[in-house]
Parts: sequence; structure tokens; C-alpha cells
Amino acid sequence: MVKTILRNLAIAYGVYIASWWVAFPLALAYGKLTHAIGIHYYGEVGGKVLLPLLLTIPYALVAFGVGASVVWLVDSTRPFRWVIFPALFYLYFGTIGYHWEKQPLALDRLAQILDTSLMVIGCVGGGMILVRRKNSFSADSSR
Repeated sequence: MVKTILRNLAIAYGVYIASWWVAFPLALAYGKLTHAIGIHYYGEVGGKVLLPLLLTIPYALVAFGVGASVVWLVDSTRPFRWVIFPALFYLYFGTIGYHWEKQPLALDRLAQILDTSLMVIGCVGGGMILVRRKNSFSADSSR
């Protein structure tokens, strides 16, 4: 029992760490693509909220894959519960991971919260979709 719990925690943490190795090249390519298209943001809301939200999309896609991978890899009767750990990592490091040169404004904090929320929702959503898909496949095969 303890061995299974420790293995599942190691899987959740390992998938979270591996996600950053995947997310960085994906975000770099995505940033070059959006720059090549010529997307420009004007004003405070565009530059401080929409731009970070757009640049978080690759990280949210990888977080979606993290949630699905954790559900797929853990050894449990309820694998969705293990998605909580990488989601908490995204939440914790997404809120404390910012370092400001000057005191952040309210729009800076809003962008930070939106980015973190998008990654957490992606992680939980990936796990939820894979659990539903597993349940539908098992229900179809039992008929």
C-alpha cells in the first residue's frame, strides 16, 4: 500500500517535472509563430492580460497532457485523485514563480492568476477527460 502511494507520488512529480522539458521548446516555437504572424497588443489590458494569456497556451496544453498522463500511469482504482498533485504544483509554482523588477500592478497580478488558473484547469481537464474516456471504453467492452 505505502509502496504504491510512493510510486504514484513519484509518477505525478516526475510527469510534472518532465512537462517543463516539453513545454519550453513548445512555447519557444509558439512564440516565434505568433511573432511571425504579427500579433500586436496595444494598451494596458492587451499587453498585461491578453499577451500573457496567449503565451500560456502551450503550457496549458502540456498541463493537459500531464493530467492525462498521470491518470494513465498511476496504479489506483481512482486515478483522477492523483491529478491533484501536479495541479497543486502548477498552482503553487505559478503563484510564487514570478519575480518582479518593480512593484507589480493589479493587472500584473491578474495576468499571473489567469496564467496559473489556465494551467491548473488544463491539468485537471486532461485527467478528467481521460478518466471519462477510460470509463466509457470499459462500459463498452462489458456489453
